[in-house]
Amino acid sequence: MKKNILLLLAFLVYACTPMKPALSVSETTAFPVKGRQGLLINQKLSFGDYKTSKIKRSWTRSGNTRVDLISGQITDPDYPNLVAMDYANSDQSFYFSISDFSGNVADVYAVSEFHAEDLQIGDNPNSVINILEDLFGGSGFSENLFYLQIFLNDEVKPWQLLLDNQAAKFTPEDYSGFFALSENEFYALEPITHLKTKQGVKKSLLGAIGYEIFNKKGESVAAVSLVDNGEVFLHTKDPSERLLLSALCAALLLQEDIADQDL
Repeated sequence: MKKNILLLLAFLVYACTPMKPALSVSETTAFPVKGRQGLLINQKLSFGDYKTSKIKRSWTRSGNTRVDLISGQITDPDYPNLVAMDYANSDQSFYFSISDFSGNVADVYAVSEFHAEDLQIGDNPNSVINILEDLFGGSGFSENLFYLQIFLNDEVKPWQLLLDNQAAKFTPEDYSGFFALSENEFYALEPITHLKTKQGVKKSLLGAIGYEIFNKKGESVAAVSLVDNGEVFLHTKDPSERLLLSALCAALLLQEDIADQDL
């Protein structure tokens, strides 16, 4: 009994301690996220120099300026046809734009909690998704995917994310997600499984608490903590890359909100 009480007290202390992710870079600045908690009506996120528009849920059921592009019919048949996807739960999809102080904007279209067979990528083995899935390796789960497209400013070719939530949760140390524009321009998302504590770096008891993002050279360029209100870390100084990665981090934070609603 005494041992169980001590374990419970240790867990409570651990749970009440702010969780700081242990990243591969020693010097970094955390940008606290605002707007993640509370009512989701007219929800907006902001952190650092970036803020989103109102988050639009179930965007696949109504039109917007990018519908022709994301339909997979106009620009490139290798892009998944998000508009054609059918969801039982409208909260599984969302749209937002995010901007910086210089007027640059990224449009983000995301869908979550769907099976691999629902992702329509055609039969082209040279598509970005197929190439990078082979490069990073399949997880064998693919029953709870998160997919998004991000368009920067007036670009008609999207960056694409494919993330296997089950693999990231159950085998985080063996899994990498990927975020790509082409087979030569991509990032890897590594689940964060360790925390910085007063006693040094320790493994998280909660599994993955966020993602660290690496460029194709293996350099850490950003990270996002999904704990509590959330935090964003940007390690690159390039304005365009910072906006792109901020859009990605915001989408990851919102996808985590969707998962929380289903509990």
